[in-house]
Amino acid sequence: MNGVRYITDEAGHKTAVVIELEKLREIKAKDEFFEELEDTLDIILREDEPSADWNKVKNDLLN
Repeated sequence: MNGVRYITDEAGHKTAVVIELEKLREIKAKDEFFEELEDTLDIILREDEPSADWNKVKNDLLN
């Protein structure tokens, strides 16, 4: 994608992304973009958290 560059480590793994400000100006739904980015960051930061059993969560919500 034009305006987006990835920074990689020595092994070629993507470690960061650079999004040019001009590219952001072209995106009509900027707020949506940043909401999606925040959601993605939350997922990445929580990927090591233990998952909860769906039936237990559902039961807790209903009771």
